[in-house]
Amino acid sequence: MLPLRLLANGEPTPGAIVSISPWTDLTMQLPAVDANEATDAMLSRATLERFRAAWLQDPAVDYADPQISLLQADLTGLPPTDLHYGAYETLADDGAEFGRRLVDFKVTSEVHPMPEGQHSFILGAGRVPEVDQAIQQMGQWLRKHLGA
Repeated sequence: MLPLRLLANGEPTPGAIVSISPWTDLTMQLPAVDANEATDAMLSRATLERFRAAWLQDPAVDYADPQISLLQADLTGLPPTDLHYGAYETLADDGAEFGRRLVDFKVTSEVHPMPEGQHSFILGAGRVPEVDQAIQQMGQWLRKHLGA
């Protein structure tokens, strides 16, 4: 949401974004929230509800508000975005749907589901070869888009 707020305020945005296991639908209506609960060792619907309540303390807030739910937001002008999520995580559909919306808004993007990946699969760095490969890909992608 930060780059979208920067855009709305006419401020510069980051040159590129790498997003790992994003939570993009605060309504939690996407099927993987429940369907992947048994395969996600870190998150569950109940955990997400606690996080959401702590983050959005106003009981009258609309969880579909584009100010807080990226799946409802206008993504026009978002910088190039590299998206990674675990196929087994509770937020897998958030990542997949966000990837589709990036394409819809013509944002330069790549989407990488990690087969059998858990939420924040990146924590397996140094222990899981597929995670190390994903990190290497992220670095290559950033160098390409940031010119470094």
